[in-house]
Amino acid sequence: MFAFRAPHVRSFPWIFSAAFAGVFTAFLLLIMLLASGDAREVISAFEALDQAGFDDDDPRVLISLVLGAFEPLIGWGVFAMLGSWVIWAVFESASQRRYIRDEGFSLGFGGDELRMMGVGFCWAVLQAVFTLLPLFMIFGSIMGIFDLIDSGASEDEIARSIIGPIFGALGVWFLLFLVYIFFATRLAPCFALTIKDREFRFLDAWNVSRGRFWPILGAYVIITIVGGIVVSIAEQILEFGLIGVLTPALGDAETGEDFLRAFMSGGVLVVLAVYFLIRLFLSGLLMHVAGGPAALAARHDPRGGVDDALQADVFN
Repeated sequence: MFAFRAPHVRSFPWIFSAAFAGVFTAFLLLIMLLASGDAREVISAFEALDQAGFDDDDPRVLISLVLGAFEPLIGWGVFAMLGSWVIWAVFESASQRRYIRDEGFSLGFGGDELRMMGVGFCWAVLQAVFTLLPLFMIFGSIMGIFDLIDSGASEDEIARSIIGPIFGALGVWFLLFLVYIFFATRLAPCFALTIKDREFRFLDAWNVSRGRFWPILGAYVIITIVGGIVVSIAEQILEFGLIGVLTPALGDAETGEDFLRAFMSGGVLVVLAVYFLIRLFLSGLLMHVAGGPAALAARHDPRGGVDDALQADVFN
């Protein structure tokens, strides 16, 4: 596994993961603290809806009111997304510099990171292309339920009318998922290639992965299965402990204001910080290790690799 054969193996993965966890934890806690006032508005809006005993024959009106209650948090959601994008680019660049340039751990924000943000945006668009269609199909089926309710359809008629579209959406999702795996594997070297060439590279990664599809995919499958199992077990243990600590702290809250006050207390924030640190440490480690196979392909780019002198076909 390239992550444990590349330079700085004794230090880089662990420092990288610890820094990743620390920065993201601080960022998440900062957002929680800054957004607490707007979260209070959201809670108050829901309490007002509940006290008003709102009852409308059109469920779409209720959905609109519920979604509207979240309006104060939209800005914070955008801020969190943009901030996460920047932080991801900083750490992904550091990760790929180790694989491609044999550099030790360092963080910064410059040309590498800006180009990585561009590649990350293209990757997000790729994911959206293959996920939005099934979601729109399912959403359309759900909205169709409201029309059936308005027309006085029975429960059996409603069930029969939505089974087909939902299963159809799941079938489309499965087919698109297989296509996505193919494109994602072929384009996976784009991150390392961007660092290697010091230029924006996305579609050019297709040439690097030619003839290496199965080795890259196989490595990803192994890393995903093993890493996913480890992270899942650790997450279950962490969540069990988190619930055990938070339940007594939040159990006495009778109103939304009480809940928010208890949730933002120092003791609860410390527990959340510990949870975030451990969980994100594992995520950072998995992120770095998972980037190894595609980085190795980019390092041995047939058009001019980092180790041309070695002439080693490591994928055979």
